[in-house]
Parts: sequence; C-alpha cells; structure tokens
Amino acid sequence: MEMASSFGSQLITLIFLQLQLPAGLSGMGDASTFHPVPLGGTANLLCPVSLWPGMVPEEVRWLRSPPPQSSQVVHVFRDGKEWDEDLMPEYKGRTALVRDTQEGSVTLRIYSVSLEDRGAFRCLVRIGNQSREDTVTLQVAAPSPGRVSSLEVVLTGILFVLLLLIVVCIWLIWKQRKSKEKLLYEQVMEVENLLSEHAKEKVGRLHKAFKKLRSELKLKRAAANSGWRRARLHFVVVTLDPDSAHPKLILSKDRKCVRLGDRRQPVLDNPQRFDFVVSVLGSEYFTAGCHYWEVCVGGKTKWILGVCSESVSRKGKVTASPANGHWLVRQSGENKYEALTSPQISFRLKETPQCVGVFLDYEAGVISFYNVTDKSHIFTFTDSFLGPLRPFFEPCLHDGGKNTAPLVICSELQQSKELVAPKPEEKFSPNGDVCLKANSSLLPTPAPVGDMLLPFPSDLGPALQGLKAPSF
Repeated sequence: MEMASSFGSQLITLIFLQLQLPAGLSGMGDASTFHPVPLGGTANLLCPVSLWPGMVPEEVRWLRSPPPQSSQVVHVFRDGKEWDEDLMPEYKGRTALVRDTQEGSVTLRIYSVSLEDRGAFRCLVRIGNQSREDTVTLQVAAPSPGRVSSLEVVLTGILFVLLLLIVVCIWLIWKQRKSKEKLLYEQVMEVENLLSEHAKEKVGRLHKAFKKLRSELKLKRAAANSGWRRARLHFVVVTLDPDSAHPKLILSKDRKCVRLGDRRQPVLDNPQRFDFVVSVLGSEYFTAGCHYWEVCVGGKTKWILGVCSESVSRKGKVTASPANGHWLVRQSGENKYEALTSPQISFRLKETPQCVGVFLDYEAGVISFYNVTDKSHIFTFTDSFLGPLRPFFEPCLHDGGKNTAPLVICSELQQSKELVAPKPEEKFSPNGDVCLKANSSLLPTPAPVGDMLLPFPSDLGPALQGLKAPSF
C-alpha cells in the first residue's frame, strides 16, 4: 500500500511538471530560443541578434509582446547608459543588461523570476540607421499553487480518485488472499487432526509405521544429496551392452571400457542400436531398489553419464531431458558441466573429477551424481520412474584429439584422491582400453533395504470427502 501511495505521488508531480509549461509553447520554435529557469531563480536571456565583435550598439531595447496588447518596455540601454522611461512597473529594479564586446553579445538578466515572467521577450538592437530584432522565450520550471488552471485541478482530482481506487483494490486483494490462506490452513489442520484421531483410536500401529516410512523417505532424499558413503553401500558391477552401441564405438572384451573409433564398425543395424548419438547403454535393467556404480573419466574433456529409460529413442537425433526419459550430467569443456534438464542447468566444480559415481534409488525417485575424487555431491534429479531404467554412457567426440581417452566402468570401488591413471608406458589393447584397479577391501557388503507403501485406512475416506482446497 505504501508503494502505491508513493507511485501516486510521483505520478501527480510528473503531471504538474508537464502542465506548468504555458500553452502554445510546447513543440514550437527552435529549442535554442527557449530558456528554462526555475521559479525564483535568475534568467539570462541572450539576445539572438548577432553583433560584430567589438561593436557597441547605440540602443538595445527589450520588450514584452503578449498579444493582443502592444509592446511593453522591460529594459532600455541607449547612448552608453540605462534608461527607466516607460518601463513596466514589475520590471523596475529587477533587470540588468550584460554586454560582452569581445563576443559581440547582449544578455538581459532578470532577477527573482515568477510565473508572470514566462513568455516571449523581444530584443531590438539599433546601430546607426539600421535596427534588427529577434525573440526569445522564457520558461519557468515549476507551477505556482496560486495560479493552477482548471485543467490542472481536474486532472489532479482524476489522479487522486485513481490512486484511491488502486489502494482500495490492493487492500481488497490482500484481504482476500489472507482469508483464503486462513481457510486453507484450517482445512489442512482439520485433515491432520482427523488423521491423528483415527491413528490414535483405530490404527495406532499403522499410523506409526506410516510416519516411520515417511521419515525414512525424507532421509533417503536428503542422503541422496550428500550421502556419498551411503550410496557406495549399494555398489553394483555394470557392463556395456554391445547391441546398443553406436557403430563408431569400440568396446573392450570385458565390456567395461568404451571409446570412440575413427570409423564405423561392421555391426548389425538392430532396433536397439544408437545410429546418431555416439552412446551405449548398460546391460543391466533396474526396476526397483538402490544401485551405485562408478565410471573413470580421467584424461577426458567431454563425457555424458547417467540413467535413461529402456524405451528411449535410439534412432536419429535425440533431445536428452527428463521428459524424454534421460537423467544425464555432461562435461562440455574445462570445468564446464551441465545437468541436461529443460532448460539445462550449468555449474562448475571445485575439483575436476577423475571418477564419477552414479546412484539410483528407484522407489525414492532419486538419481544422484558424485565426484569420487573429492567425495563431493555434483547434482541430483528427483522424478517418478515407470518401467526399466538402464545406465547411459557417451564418450563424446575427440575434441581435436584432447578427448580420445575411454570411459572405464570400475569393477571395484575407487579410492578418492588415489585413482590409478594410465601411464604413458602402459600398452593399450587394440581397441584402446585400459583397466583400472583399486583396493577391494573398500567394497562393503550391501545391506538389504526393504521399502513398502501403506495405504490410508479405509474408514478415512468418508471423513475426507467433504474437504475442498480453495483455488487462487
């Protein structure tokens, strides 16, 4: 409401400043002949008549010419001195003539400018038998409260009424919103009271189990964002599916390494194979439970990892997004990473990952990514999954020879800060793969996790049917 009042005051002030200009002056004449002066200030009106430098005029006369009246004298300079003859009474003692003989200019100075001074002033200069004249216009830059026109009064009244209506509307909207929020809060409290009463009286154990499961679900989602160690409890061994690999991809014999080759391989063009994006899926299908795997990305400048639906399109150009069944994270350059959401989310990491961990909790709807190198969280998707999900791998293009290293699926959990990188003297197999090893003692025994969903008690239905949430 204070913002609306401030806006109204500024709007009224703006209108006053526009209305203060005299009628007939707006949009007329050369801008150089208009002299705006603040109310009460000093006006310096330069005579537009050009004089030769060093020339002294015999007579300079300044006149007011408000039609249809005859010319009225404001200031007279003749024969080297100023004259008071026939001067307008309101200008006696308020004017002075400033001459600059070097520049050849003549300026009329008016002190204590009032609204009555606004309008046209005529400068007449006589040298010998010749005389020249021109006109300048004085503008006063503020309205006078005592000389407000009827139009100003009408517009001010209209603006005041509009401002009042705006304030009233804002107050009504605010009051209506508050009442709806109160109604919604009361209905939510009523639902909670009904659930609490029924749980205590009829289904105490079920209510406790439901609260426990709901708390566990919240803990699962929180742990997915920061629980790197918890995710590693669900480590699984993942392998690559050669039937889904793009023809240019070269897979190792143990199906743990993949890199981009220089030419297409002589493979069958089956419906499951990617033919445009250089991608390959994992052989494993996940329809429930928690699963975690790690992929070595050391030596690469570009890669895409994550999870996708079994039903994603394999032919032609594919737009990767959760709506199309892709939950992927990409490195697109040096310390440039994106989550392939819609729109994409860009971010940077404190430390370049040499190994990336991918965690899937099917029931909780969570897919999280971790930087195994410094044990930090990278990104988490939350969604609802329908149907089988599969690991997704894309080594990307060679990036001018800087991205030829393979993606390597880890057979064991990797030690952060101690990843084994390929050495220059190591020999690659013909497909360019190299194996990584880690301490097998880091692999913990997976703990079984059982999740179940319990329905609401059947006798709560009639109690909840009459409740409706207000719409905003």
